[in-house]
Amino acid sequence: MNDKFRQKILRVLVPASFLVLQATAAFAEANAEADLDSFLSGIGDFLIRTVGPGVLVIGIAVAGVSMALGDERGMQRGALAAGGGALIMLARAVLDFIQSITNF
Repeated sequence: MNDKFRQKILRVLVPASFLVLQATAAFAEANAEADLDSFLSGIGDFLIRTVGPGVLVIGIAVAGVSMALGDERGMQRGALAAGGGALIMLARAVLDFIQSITNF
């Protein structure tokens, strides 16, 4: 395996494993269903309010710079990132819509 590839894998795996370990510890400490609901709600709020807008703004910026440079592939990547950020931000509304349709 290439050294650069190993370094890239380690850059992703080390923080991801740390986050999984922390989430597992927080999940294991939940004593009641209310604790679990508040934990999951907090994670959802973090994703919707922090990660979603960040991905949306970065996607729009990448698409704009790529448009100015004339890079069609870059515009596609930026548009996909912006769409993903918008989808993350709309996750709660989509879930509420699905729940209202299915009466769940």
